[in-house]
Parts: sequence; structure tokens; C-alpha cells
Amino acid sequence: MNAVFVVALPVFGIIAAGLLAGQLKLMNAGDSTALNKFVFRFAMPAALFGLTATTPPPGQEDAAIALSYAGAALAVIFSGYFLSQKLFALRKPEAGAHGFASVLGNAVFLGLPIALNIEGWGRPFVTLMLVEGIFVIAIGAALMAPRRDGGGLTRLAGYFAGPLRNPLVVAMAAGFLFSALGFSLTGPIETFFSLFGRAAGPTALFSMGLFLATNPFPEMKQIQGRIAAIAIGKMVALPAIALSTAFLLGVNDPNYLGALALFVLVPCGVGSFIIASQYGVYETETAAAVSFTTILSVLTISGVLIIFV
Repeated sequence: MNAVFVVALPVFGIIAAGLLAGQLKLMNAGDSTALNKFVFRFAMPAALFGLTATTPPPGQEDAAIALSYAGAALAVIFSGYFLSQKLFALRKPEAGAHGFASVLGNAVFLGLPIALNIEGWGRPFVTLMLVEGIFVIAIGAALMAPRRDGGGLTRLAGYFAGPLRNPLVVAMAAGFLFSALGFSLTGPIETFFSLFGRAAGPTALFSMGLFLATNPFPEMKQIQGRIAAIAIGKMVALPAIALSTAFLLGVNDPNYLGALALFVLVPCGVGSFIIASQYGVYETETAAAVSFTTILSVLTISGVLIIFV
């Protein structure tokens, strides 16, 4: 339980600091926009490149949990995408943000510090981060990107080209390739990416709090169904499918199962808000979903630690 509060309370504190800064008029909505751009275009790519570039490529033993998570993520993100259009009459970019928020977890800033403090959980957790960073972010970015006019081939090309313009996808893929080719970050270069990357987490959390304070928040009854749907997808459907698949694939190493459980039961990632804000869609809903599921995660992460540690 202590591990949960040691990590979770600072997360709440940083969000609250941004909220307070906005309420006291110390910063405004324009500042939130500038901070989001800094995180999206610079700090978070540096963090993801530094992480993947210093991690050995996954081995065969990681394939089962990677497949378990990828299959679950694919099922949930597209279910959220199509169902939200039917249930809430969302436009396609909004539905893309809805599905994306239902899958993307706060792995980097909440899950990873916990995983690295538990022996045997670090490697499988980073393997899952690679799948999320290259696979889930690419799909989410493609679903949120504005649709282009033209024939089928033009739309198909735009669908696949969209993620390649996303700095997070490019950084994660570049870091993975960097590691796979046997290169390593050393000396001042490693320090550069480490220092730069550390700015991503707190800045993103602060910006989310500032956004909530400086933007009109609709009546909860207008968005509560959407928030509940995101929470069910992220905190119920995704873990159920991923862990069931891992069981069927014969994963029995408690370290791998624990890392997978932690990965899928962390709250909605602040990255879903950052990316949604860059596309100008579903910002309020993703911010609210991050806040709500972060509260729920005190219970879910506690359960993971009690069962697997």
C-alpha cells in the first residue's frame, strides 16, 4: 500500500498544482496550450527515445505478454471507436480519442516507477511499453487524425502516414531501432535525454490540471456516460482480455503476470489528453477520464501489489 501512495500522491499533487495555478489566475488557457506543445513535441519524445534506446530488444519470453496486451488493446480501442459513435453520436476523430483513452495507460509516469522497484517486473513492463508506444499510439493517432478527401488509396496512405508525423511514435520507433542496432547512449548524450525526458511527466500533469481550471467544464451529466465508458474499457475490459489471453497462452511466471496486471490496471494515461489536445478533440472528456481513473487506480494498483508481490 505504501508503494501506491508514494507514487500516486505526487501525481495528484502536480495535477492539483496546475488546477490551483489556473484558479488563482497565475496562468491561463494559452499557457496550457504552450505546455502541451512542449510536452508533445519535445519532452515526451525525449523521454520515450531515452527509455527505448537504453532497453535491450524483447526476447522470445516476452512474446506471450506482448501478444496478450496487443490483442486486448486492439479489441478495446476499436470497440470504443465504433460503439462510441453509436452510443454518443461522436464524430470519427472524437471516437478515435475515446477509443484511445480507453486503452492508453499511465505507464511511464505511474506504472514504471512501481515496476522498477519490484524485482523481475522491469523488463516485461518495458516490453509492454514498447508495444503500447509503437502499436497503440500509432493506431490512436491515426483514428484521431482528420480524414483526407480523395480515393481509397489516398485515404489509406493518409491513415498510415498520420502516425509517422506523430513525434511520440517517431521517438519510440527510433529508440527501439537504436537499441536493436546495438548502439548505446553514453555520457552527456545520455544525460541530455534523461534530463529532458524528466520534464515530460510533471509538465504534462501540471498542464492537465491547468486545462481543467481554465476551460469551461460541461455539466457532468453531459459527459458522465462517456467517462464511464472509457473507465469500463480501460479498467475492466482491457485487463480482463489481456490477463485471460496470457492465461490461455500459458504465461505462469508471476513476475510477467504481475507486470502485465500492473500495466493494464494503471489509470488512463495523461498522454491521451496531450495527444487529444494536439488534434483539438475530446479534451475535456480525456482530462476527466484521466482524473477519474487515477482515483480508481489507488484500488486497482493496491490489488495488483497485494496479489502479485
